[in-house]
Amino acid sequence: MNDLKEKLIRWYESDGIRGKCWAPRLFWYPADDGSPYGAPKIEPRELEVLFATILGEPSEYKKQLNDEQNGRGTFISANAKRHELPLLTRLPKPGAKLGAKLGE
Repeated sequence: MNDLKEKLIRWYESDGIRGKCWAPRLFWYPADDGSPYGAPKIEPRELEVLFATILGEPSEYKKQLNDEQNGRGTFISANAKRHELPLLTRLPKPGAKLGAKLGE
């Protein structure tokens, strides 16, 4: 998974993605050391499909998501081609209690 994380950060920092003016906190939880690229906030394979489509790169995970989730990779890619940000699968913050309410 480290290779995927490095790839996503590299792609995020490219002009094609940075030009979207998306803050890193949209996709990652900040790291304890202050880096904006801590744990993923979004399912990394979905983010890979989104970034790959925007950058015109081949996706390693589009077919896998299609097979596992009934066309999910194609859905994400189609949204990106229409310059839309699809609803992506959010991951819980590491160490967060599942089902905890805000303020608890």
